[in-house]
Amino acid sequence: MLYFYELMSGLKINFSKSEIILIHGDEFLNMQYADLFNCQIGSFPLKYLGAPVSPGRLHVKHWLTLVEKNEKKLATWEGSSMSIAGRVTLINSSVSSSFIYHMSMYLVPKTIVKSLGKQRRCFFWQGGGRQRKYHLVKWTTICKSKKKGGLGVKNVSK
Repeated sequence: MLYFYELMSGLKINFSKSEIILIHGDEFLNMQYADLFNCQIGSFPLKYLGAPVSPGRLHVKHWLTLVEKNEKKLATWEGSSMSIAGRVTLINSSVSSSFIYHMSMYLVPKTIVKSLGKQRRCFFWQGGGRQRKYHLVKWTTICKSKKKGGLGVKNVSK
């Protein structure tokens, strides 16, 4: 059937990059299919478009890569030399959107949401620097829409 797919679509399946994953299958059957297709045996959770996928519940440890990815992204920007408006734009366009994408598919654990929110708050107030600064306005006020007196930062903790 896969070869018919190749002929009809014009695409070629790269079996050396492919994995066999059986849901509720036994180990012997898994090995048979891996030998048949000449590919590796995979395991859950796997990543699909950057999001972890599993037939069961995902734990906090599976989401830590998202926190690390955001941390690296924030470290590359020189936020201390940006204006508040520039930081708000970066938070809304890049930082928030990456984990809102994940939250659209899964219920992300509260601890992960809190740590991602803390990263955004620290970047907003400190600009990526290590020196702690006073938070002059409550974060809930900053997350309000511009019409209601906020800065329009998306509140993801609700």
